[in-house]
Amino acid sequence: MTNNNSETFRFTCTRCGECCTDSNTIVNLTYFDIIRIKEGLKLNDDELIRILGFYVYDKEPSEEDVKKMVISPIKTEKGFAYMALLKRNDGSCYFYDNEKQNCRIYGLRPMFCRTFPFSFKLDFEEGPDKEPKVRLQYTKKGLEYCPGISESSPFINKEEWLDLGKKTFEELNETYYINQKWNDAIKDDRIKPSVKAFIVFLSKIRSQRKKKKKE
Repeated sequence: MTNNNSETFRFTCTRCGECCTDSNTIVNLTYFDIIRIKEGLKLNDDELIRILGFYVYDKEPSEEDVKKMVISPIKTEKGFAYMALLKRNDGSCYFYDNEKQNCRIYGLRPMFCRTFPFSFKLDFEEGPDKEPKVRLQYTKKGLEYCPGISESSPFINKEEWLDLGKKTFEELNETYYINQKWNDAIKDDRIKPSVKAFIVFLSKIRSQRKKKKKE
């Protein structure tokens, strides 16, 4: 039986499209996801905005709410929102090709697509002074409908997945820092909140980092 009560995990992607067409699945985006998609598809800022989804909260999330979120929200002209891949009216991902039944940006897909059907958590059991271990587990939705999780599927290379988990945490931490920097600028009235301004803000950060890398 495949479950989370084991040190070994079985999985192989069958390209079934279940995770891509689930209307209740929202694919959150890190700063790095956005840059990879923008540069990989050679999009300008306006074109990028058209393929992103900005999901606005009904009310401003509390500090406790934000702590529980995978990716912190950003302030927009319509209120606090989180970024994700755009969805069609039928609930499927904007980048899912229904005819070919595959992802049109598979090589550029976001981290949460790359890690499905797994999620990761940090284990601090060895103490606060030591580096936490990354733990792997099946997601609830993965166990619910992913046909790639089965007794007939091969065992995964756990080390490769744990490395992906570490990279995911690194990208999430950096995204939190960038989103916080944006929200602080709004709070201090240095920037007017808008989706367009936020994308320009991300593009500037990318340009600055590329310039610094060359130096």
